Amino acid sequence: MTQILVTLNEDVTTQAIRKAIELMRGVATTVVLKSKATDNHQALAQQKLVKDSLTRAFDEVHSAQREGRKLQSADEFIAELQSESVQ
Repeated sequence: MTQILVTLNEDVTTQAIRKAIELMRGVATTVVLKSKATDNHQALAQQKLVKDSLTRAFDEVHSAQREGRKLQSADEFIAELQSESVQ
């Protein structure tokens, strides 16, 4: 079984969307889940994590520019990860 998560804006009629999804071929069931206060807390925690990660990345870029260092490219990073997983 495959599941798809759909997030709706508050101004969208949930029941209309649910009925439309139920009419699609292959849909077994639909369930409506309401957001909870903990979801908001988790979203805030995720936002903080992303902000902290981006801040560290920008700090690293600025540091490398000041010191004249060349940053690793995405291709070099992927190659390094692949070589570590082989070893």
